[in-house]
Amino acid sequence: MNMDKKYRKKLNAEFLEMRPLMGVLTILNNAENKIFIKESFNLGALTNRIRFELNNGRFDIKSLQEDWIRLGEENFVFKIAITVPWEENKFIDYKKKLQKARNDLQEEQSKAKNIY
Repeated sequence: MNMDKKYRKKLNAEFLEMRPLMGVLTILNNAENKIFIKESFNLGALTNRIRFELNNGRFDIKSLQEDWIRLGEENFVFKIAITVPWEENKFIDYKKKLQKARNDLQEEQSKAKNIY
């Protein structure tokens, strides 16, 4: 019984220390060489939300939504383009760090692709 309690406490501590994957997501429209770029503190949740919204016709970027409907999901690739590691330093402005990563990627990608 005591061992079970210790094990549960250990699992709880590990869970609380887990942090979601943070960084920049891209969605590439392979058919027309267009790209959507978005930063997030939780890339898994962002990916699921965007895919859900696109599949239900509710995504707020109308041009991407229209292309998704017209071309079909099979012509789009979701990719984690940049990961930003969590650091123990509490004085890091992760929002700025994510925005800079997105802006840098957007600038780089805009030379070869149209940006949504």
